[in-house]
Amino acid sequence: MIDTWWVLAQIVAGALGALARFGVMTIVRPGVWSWGLFVVNGAGSLAVGAAAGAFAVQALDWTIASLVLAFAAGLTTFSTLTVTAAQHIERREIRIGSIMVTSHVVVGIVVAALGYISTLVLLGS
Repeated sequence: MIDTWWVLAQIVAGALGALARFGVMTIVRPGVWSWGLFVVNGAGSLAVGAAAGAFAVQALDWTIASLVLAFAAGLTTFSTLTVTAAQHIERREIRIGSIMVTSHVVVGIVVAALGYISTLVLLGS
C-alpha cells in the first residue's frame, strides 16, 4: 500500500544513496578515468540485480525491494557518466569517452545479472 510513510521512506532511501555516492566520489577522486563513478554505478547495478533476485523468489516483498531500488537510484549516476564522456569527446579523447560509456553499461548489465543469479543461488532457488 502506498501511503505517506512509504513515500517518505523512498525519499530517505534515495537520499542515502546520493550521500553514499557523494562519499565515494569524494574519496575516489577522478583522473583520466573516474573510478568513483565506475564504483557507484557498478554497486548500484549489483544492488538492483540482487534485489530483483530476492524479489523473484519472494525473499523480499515489493516495499523492501523498492527501497533498495530507491537507494540504488540515488547511488548511481549515469547522467554524470554522460557528461564525463561528453567532456572526453569534446577534448577529442573519443576513445576514452567511448570506452567509458561502453564499460559502464556492459559492466552494469553483467554485475546486475551476477547479483540476480547469485541471490537466486544463495537463496536456494
